[in-house]
Amino acid sequence: MTNVYEGAPDARQSADVSEPVSRFRPRYRALTDDEKALHDAIKSKASELEGLFEQVKPGRYRSLGLTALEESVMWAVKELTS
Repeated sequence: MTNVYEGAPDARQSADVSEPVSRFRPRYRALTDDEKALHDAIKSKASELEGLFEQVKPGRYRSLGLTALEESVMWAVKELTS
């Protein structure tokens, strides 16, 4: 999976991988190539799992499962990028 964003960082993203971490992240630190690859792998696997979930009949439990998947990916990516 290729990175969608290929341009130069704007004011919200630091070019420094050692950017200080803040709870509210006024600036995001730059990711290393390994971190970018892991980010892409997490999102790719989540999308794959989402496709499997979509094969289950529609209902409350499927919706809860999709919401839990979204949340788990969000927290994993937040930890990766912090």
